[in-house]
Amino acid sequence: MSNQEPRQELSQEEQESLVAQWLLACPGFFERHAETLQEVRLKDPHSNRAISLQERQMHVLRSQNQALNQRLNEMLRFGSRNDKTQQAMVSWLQQLIEAQEAGAVGAAIESGLASIFEVEVCCLLPIDACYQALVAQPVCQAYGDCPAEFKEKIAQSKQGDLMWQSIAILAIPLGEERYAGLVLASSDPQRFTKDMGTFYLKQIAGLAAAALRRVAWQSY
Repeated sequence: MSNQEPRQELSQEEQESLVAQWLLACPGFFERHAETLQEVRLKDPHSNRAISLQERQMHVLRSQNQALNQRLNEMLRFGSRNDKTQQAMVSWLQQLIEAQEAGAVGAAIESGLASIFEVEVCCLLPIDACYQALVAQPVCQAYGDCPAEFKEKIAQSKQGDLMWQSIAILAIPLGEERYAGLVLASSDPQRFTKDMGTFYLKQIAGLAAAALRRVAWQSY
């Protein structure tokens, strides 16, 4: 009577792991048994039919190429958009520098930022203490969720529009605790969202404020 314990059968996962380990440890196996590669059949990822290993590799390579092409196209598209934005920014700064009167500076701010952000409306709002709260954190959200206080200020400037879907409101510090507002409104609901970064918007507000302070802007 044998004292050996009965051999425990390996699960399919364990067997497959052993096979994979063995093949990795024997890289010359398929060179010595090239006919095996021709007989191996795998499931086609796009149908239920069986295909050869070479065909499956072609599918993998094709998918990888498509993914790489997509990433390349995205990079080119973003690069092109960044170039366009940079050109618009330089043009805007030139307009601000060349403008010598308050009205001209205000008009340059509005038209330039409307082009840079590709929005339907960019409007300076009259000086009001309520905008001081937006220095640290501009409003960026759906227009329908915009605080009533700011909606009222926008309405007073006759800039409200039912077609607006998203909005950004920035504080424009003019010195001596005086703050104007700047509203950017878009019909695109994803143009301005609560989770978007505001660092770029704050820089824009700072540049606009510097230009307005230069001409002692009071109202527009």
